[in-house]
Amino acid sequence: MENKCRFSVIISAYNVEPYIERAINSVLNQNFKDYELIVVEDKSTDNTLEKIMKYDGKIRIIKNPENKGLGAVRNVGIENAVGEYIVHLDGDDTLYNDTTLTDIDKVIGNKKPDIIFFGFQEINGNNRLRVATKENSTKEARLMCDATFSIPSKCWRREFLLEKNIKFKEDVYYEDMIYSMKAITLAGETTYGDFPIFNYYKNRGGSIMTTPSIRRCTDMYKMLAYLMEIYDEAPENLKPYVLSFIINETESIPFKLKGILNAIKNKENSPIFPKREYKYRDINDIKGNC
Repeated sequence: MENKCRFSVIISAYNVEPYIERAINSVLNQNFKDYELIVVEDKSTDNTLEKIMKYDGKIRIIKNPENKGLGAVRNVGIENAVGEYIVHLDGDDTLYNDTTLTDIDKVIGNKKPDIIFFGFQEINGNNRLRVATKENSTKEARLMCDATFSIPSKCWRREFLLEKNIKFKEDVYYEDMIYSMKAITLAGETTYGDFPIFNYYKNRGGSIMTTPSIRRCTDMYKMLAYLMEIYDEAPENLKPYVLSFIINETESIPFKLKGILNAIKNKENSPIFPKREYKYRDINDIKGNC
């Protein structure tokens, strides 16, 4: 199938009634017009769908017959997209400004990078601006330590994703990490833009990552198993960086488990864990006896 537009913007929507119009309008207000907007509604229990249906005829709306979770929603969006490049957006966030797609298009130019790394603006909390740089946007750097594994802060060439059969793991937490790591190991050319492309509204009550659960704990170990598979598939020159991340992530799990379990015990929201600032490690850095 020939590409019918430059970008497919995919918005994932589940129980985001107060925010979804803001997200949609941030796309419709773009000065770049060679795009399609796909909103995948994941069987919300509030009035999210009713808000989305106001835009029927202006956007493509996909209604999941049952709640499938974020990974499945993104997969559905990609399967139905026709754009050359994919831009993801969560239903409670927005594109950074009205020129975002124009700015992304300029970075891509006439080349065909498989992944383009960008930054994002945190709203609420400390309002921190996270920016992609030459130093943190190599494959090695991203495999060794991607501070957030934010999917909407990257732009993805659709044909690359389809050719390499890169899909989000479904019904599991930490799907962003697994997806990003696999895509980076299999990517050809990558590049970056040193500016933000979306606004991330932090600390929304009821969001997935503020809700503590035993499944979040068990999925940490599932995530490690998937990372081991990625290590096996990675090119030899990238294996050390995947392994470095696995070592660092493994050692951080007890701290994260304790925080989540305490939150469950005390009936509180999950703590906000510090962003990763991992340094390169090799197998000889592991302490303790086997």
